[in-house]
Amino acid sequence: MQVGQKIFMTVVEEMSISRAAARSFVTQQCVSDHIRRLEEEYNVELFKRRPKLSITSAGEELYETFCEIKRIEEKFEKKLEKMKGESKPKLTIGVNGTRINMILSNLLSEFNKYFPKVVISFVVRDTRTLEQMLLKEELDMLLDLNAHGSPQFNILSVARDKLYFLISKTLFDKYYSREDIARFSQGIALEDFKNVPLVSNAEITTIHGILMHYAQRDNVELNILYYTGDYETQIALCNSNLAAGVCPTIVVKKVIDYNRRNSHTDLYIFPIKNQTEELEIQIVTNKGVIQSDYMKKFIELLQLLLKKEYS
Repeated sequence: MQVGQKIFMTVVEEMSISRAAARSFVTQQCVSDHIRRLEEEYNVELFKRRPKLSITSAGEELYETFCEIKRIEEKFEKKLEKMKGESKPKLTIGVNGTRINMILSNLLSEFNKYFPKVVISFVVRDTRTLEQMLLKEELDMLLDLNAHGSPQFNILSVARDKLYFLISKTLFDKYYSREDIARFSQGIALEDFKNVPLVSNAEITTIHGILMHYAQRDNVELNILYYTGDYETQIALCNSNLAAGVCPTIVVKKVIDYNRRNSHTDLYIFPIKNQTEELEIQIVTNKGVIQSDYMKKFIELLQLLLKKEYS
């Protein structure tokens, strides 16, 4: 595909000139120039610039066309590789960075015993983007949380998750009394931490959506100051006494390990009360893809390790 076509597709996926420029390693002016040339070439408007960037119907049609071109080119390239006898077995997996990091070393060391020559690529994006990539067969599988249903998906639920409130000792002492530690160990309500500055997952994530659902249900307005899907950053903000956080089970284990390695700091962990929404850890594959032996083995091992982590 031509550079301009790839940049146009990136703008559509990011719906932002600046993010598309960063992802493409070019300037924002370069991105704008490529979009303008495509609009001149096809004599259509591809995006509305105001009040915010949005794609036109012509832009949607062009995006679908370029996606089809990309799929055709990729299939052709795979055929060429096989003809040359240079094709390497490969898995491309969409993941949440923290979730996969917790089991990555054990998973890969075990997998390599069976298929040491398989090349594995991990793609870290938000859930919605990863699901779109899986639909377009740009991923072989994805490790998801409450996947959005699609007739094209095979969804294997392997574990259930819960949310926890994470706060530093310093921040806790600022907002609570020491007697509250025992009370909150049985569960903390959203009402109890509505005034505490919070760091939450990115606004488009499943966990943030569920947190907002609970806030609306309980008629509580949370004091969210920071948004990031990177749990390492969330833990760092908590440790710096800038905010408390809300995190899933697998991150709790990371925090416990963090407390063990850093004796001079304490991060308190409390379960959140009244969790009515199921958080399901799922392995999602595309029904239209024939699974190789190494893909089946990877899924088998991933399933076993996740069940162990969440048991």
